[in-house]
Amino acid sequence: MKRNTKIKLAAALLASGLIATPIAVTYAAPGDGGAPGAWTMPGKGHGDKQGGECAGRGEHGKGGKFHHEARDRATPLTPAEARILIDAMLLKTDTVDLKTGDALMAEEPGKIDVLLVNAEGGVVKVIKFDAKTGRMDRDERRDLRKLMPRPDKAERFDRKFTADQMNVLANAMAIRFGNGELKLGELTQTKRGTYTATLTNKAGDIVREMELSSVTGRPIS
Repeated sequence: MKRNTKIKLAAALLASGLIATPIAVTYAAPGDGGAPGAWTMPGKGHGDKQGGECAGRGEHGKGGKFHHEARDRATPLTPAEARILIDAMLLKTDTVDLKTGDALMAEEPGKIDVLLVNAEGGVVKVIKFDAKTGRMDRDERRDLRKLMPRPDKAERFDRKFTADQMNVLANAMAIRFGNGELKLGELTQTKRGTYTATLTNKAGDIVREMELSSVTGRPIS
């Protein structure tokens, strides 16, 4: 086939969508980046690029189903909630030599300080949250990650979270993705070792129920 004929044929295929269709299907296919996740709030966009601890593109900011746009919460984050968020991060990364200390409103208006301390109680880092958005800034989060151990991929499925630890993780999810409108209702263990969590609104009505893995602490799809 002559070169000019090949070019014309390729142009015709592109125009008809025969080449573009498989690409579009790939982007639209269900998965971490192609379908709303278990914690996507009703009526919210899924393709947001900024968010909280696990928002934007996954838990480490590189693509995932926990999308949530960067905007002010319905109710500002409290110091107690900020502390739970850090406790959950320490649990997920199996950080045993650090823990949260005091959590209090900072001198800077609208900011929350959470103290990260070592085994002796010495302050290692002051973690600052924005109460309106409920988030740390990117640099703050990156510095915090450097203090935590790298997860061992070979052993990540060997451990199992306790009931108390699952309560921390489930509360952290509700705080991050409930936008100040939802909270954790009940958390109960199932016969097969997983946990069922309910989310309620401010009136106490159950708006969502999901099953959580006691190994990963994440919703089971």
